[in-house]
Amino acid sequence: MSDDQSPQRQGAAGANAGYTALGYLMGGIAVWGFLGWLLDSWLGLPHIGLILGLVVGTAAAIYLIVKRLGA
Repeated sequence: MSDDQSPQRQGAAGANAGYTALGYLMGGIAVWGFLGWLLDSWLGLPHIGLILGLVVGTAAAIYLIVKRLGA
């Protein structure tokens, strides 16, 4: 009875990869941006940590997207 599986849609694999890539990108920006903001508030810096966190988060997310999804 292993043949009674419902068929997958053709575009489902591409959509899942797109949502995964979007999740990595938004998650990286949010987490690293928040950590940069915390560093700014702890050290009293004028948004330098926030900007650096956003850049690092974006770069890390792009690295993960290329590494895991092969895009």
